Amino acid sequence: MLNIFLGYACNLKCEYCLQTPEAKDADRKKHDPAPFIERIAPLMLQKGIRDVAYWGGEPLIYWKQIEAIHEGLLAKGVPIRFIKFATNGTLLQQEHVDALNRWDATVILSQHQEYGQPNWEMAAKLQRSSLAYLFTHETLTAWRWFDEIATLEQRHGRFFWPVMYWVRATDGADPRFYMTHADLDLHEKHLWELADLRAKGDRYAHAVWEGHLQEWRAKYKPDHVGPVAARCYSDDHISVTLTGDRYICHHSVKSSLKTGNVFQTMRFTTPKEMLAIEQANRFVRTEECMTCPIRTYCRGSCHLSNTHDVDCRLSKIKHQILSHIDQQERACSPS
Repeated sequence: MLNIFLGYACNLKCEYCLQTPEAKDADRKKHDPAPFIERIAPLMLQKGIRDVAYWGGEPLIYWKQIEAIHEGLLAKGVPIRFIKFATNGTLLQQEHVDALNRWDATVILSQHQEYGQPNWEMAAKLQRSSLAYLFTHETLTAWRWFDEIATLEQRHGRFFWPVMYWVRATDGADPRFYMTHADLDLHEKHLWELADLRAKGDRYAHAVWEGHLQEWRAKYKPDHVGPVAARCYSDDHISVTLTGDRYICHHSVKSSLKTGNVFQTMRFTTPKEMLAIEQANRFVRTEECMTCPIRTYCRGSCHLSNTHDVDCRLSKIKHQILSHIDQQERACSPS
């Protein structure tokens, strides 16, 4: 996956946002996409990169740049297989919908109910989309989400598909949203409820687990020997700006998180860049992680997190549930 970071600008001010755009060393310059296209297209072809994601801030604020980049890559013959486009959807207009559908993009409409609503008339026209909801200390169950989706489906006469994520306890997020171990005591029971509902054929419960199950099946390798790459910094997870600078997180371009430049391969890594790489590996290279049986699935979780012990426990809970779902569904599928 090539993650292309456009900038921090956003029209919402969600208090659980994991980004830290106020950081004094954050690069928020607007760069001309043309030189980037000329240099990144050959690199993608050479390395066989077929998946791309566009990130803000709110990426629709950077739409002209994104459109130029994507059409430029297609014009240069880059065979893009998967496009991820995460947006709050409030700025969606017909031109965006037309292009995203033409590209066959997977659009993730992040739900921030108290902060702003998507343009639902436009969102309903997206051909490949999901509604992303976030578990936090203040939201430990999905029932309200399911009620909201049922109302939307009745209003727009189409299905909507929910996906679930968990808050990242980074410096950018207000600590009151951080999940605790006490939260997990309650939340684990709810996740098992959702797994049971999936087994009974509930469409929403099926949807919220499906992406996680696919990832688990692809990543979990119980016979793997040795360390694994960090979740957000590896050969198959490359995060860059339009200058080619590479970072250890696709949500942040703080200078302390920069590890080099994808267009400058013939140079030594600087001491500061080595520190950034160490930051990416701060959990996944610990003795605990390197001997953990689910390390290929978890990969140390978020290296910017302030609650790694909670993240670690949550990963083990998800692994247990996903293993159960996998065994259950494989037993029921025709051989």
